[in-house]
Amino acid sequence: MVSEIIILLEAITIIGLALFFIINKDFTYGIYMWLASNLLFKYQKISMADSILPDLSLDRLLFIFLLVVFISEILIKKRKIFSFTRVEYSMFFFCLFAAMSMMWTSSAVKEGNRLAIGNLLTGYVMPFSMFFIAQNVYDNHEKRRGFLKFVILVGIYLSFTAIFEHLNIDKLVFPKYILDEEFGIHFGRARGPFCQAAVNGTALGFAFSAIFYFLFNLERGRIWKIYSIILLAVSPLALFFTYTRAVWLGAMLSFAIICIFILKQNQKAFVIIAVIFCVLILIIAPHFLDYDTLSIANERMFQEEPINDRLSLYVVYLNMFISNPIFGVGFMKFKANSPEYFENIPDLPFNYTGLSPHDTFAGILAEMGGLGITFILIIYISILLASVRLYKNLKLSEHDLKSMVVIFWGFMAVYVVNALCIEMGYFEFVNSVFFIFAGIIYRCQRERCEKIA
Repeated sequence: MVSEIIILLEAITIIGLALFFIINKDFTYGIYMWLASNLLFKYQKISMADSILPDLSLDRLLFIFLLVVFISEILIKKRKIFSFTRVEYSMFFFCLFAAMSMMWTSSAVKEGNRLAIGNLLTGYVMPFSMFFIAQNVYDNHEKRRGFLKFVILVGIYLSFTAIFEHLNIDKLVFPKYILDEEFGIHFGRARGPFCQAAVNGTALGFAFSAIFYFLFNLERGRIWKIYSIILLAVSPLALFFTYTRAVWLGAMLSFAIICIFILKQNQKAFVIIAVIFCVLILIIAPHFLDYDTLSIANERMFQEEPINDRLSLYVVYLNMFISNPIFGVGFMKFKANSPEYFENIPDLPFNYTGLSPHDTFAGILAEMGGLGITFILIIYISILLASVRLYKNLKLSEHDLKSMVVIFWGFMAVYVVNALCIEMGYFEFVNSVFFIFAGIIYRCQRERCEKIA
């Protein structure tokens, strides 16, 4: 019965989205519907047990629908697209290399003769596709602002959900599987619809970064300033309730980067926002930070076991890379091969029950060797350099777009810090949000280069 309801929901949503496209003709709304379905209905799947295909879910069907619409618009010459650069080529060859690696190491098919491509889709194919789509869809500043508005709304939802989780107000928590301690990990911390505190904290970090765009810009958007002030008050609490050091560090680094650049642009606004932030924290924090909460936070702050475990895993990454420096041990083969490369380090206890990657980049180095990490580094470094060039080429009068670039750097700080501590490949929402924003910034730089030329 549940599967039938999901099928009906998916059919209604796709039909509704198709009609919306026909009437509104704005592709970005389809992207937001896809992201929302991924956020809220990711785990509502239709099992394809008797098929080689992966499980079907609303977000995967919507992704296929968006892809079909996008390609159709290109074929009928309704949409002009940018040509590939080294970023898109690196993305394409990385995914191709990963697929070949899975076939070469016999990991492309899992138990039951089903395709084991879930992580390739969620970690790379979907986010990289969204990078390219975003480049060719976000063609004006209003749409770019719309993306940050969406992030703000997601941040408000995640922040209040985190507070409801902390206060055990179960009736207001949605989806309900968040309350199931047998589902996911990190039960008892603010883990949100991801059922994983670090990923929830990454998404909250994005939202925390986005609020400063609306606080320092958008003269006529009073409602979005109000939403931003609300999020300024509640998101630090939500980030705190994740009890995850990487989340805290990523948010603080993002905040520092934004403050440095925003302070140069608008000192008066910075002082006002800083005062509002301090007042809000002083008013709200005492009602939530009781003795038990502070004790848990203190324990998490000085807990040594996760650090020791990650140091032990770095030995595994390094041993794998030394043994397989060019091609690695095989995409998604870390867990199966890691016992062969594990070494007990004296005075460094290892507490994980299994050997799984907890660093996105080191995991790529181990699984895909020097070739795989080269593709990834080209992607991230090229995107960062493009954003720096864009910032330098913008005029002082273009402070609105300058602020957006700075906010992107905040996003990137949050994403990279957390990616160094967890395997991001399992969570397409945060991957896609980051790469959509990267695609927006990359397009702005390419437009700027064309104008200069």
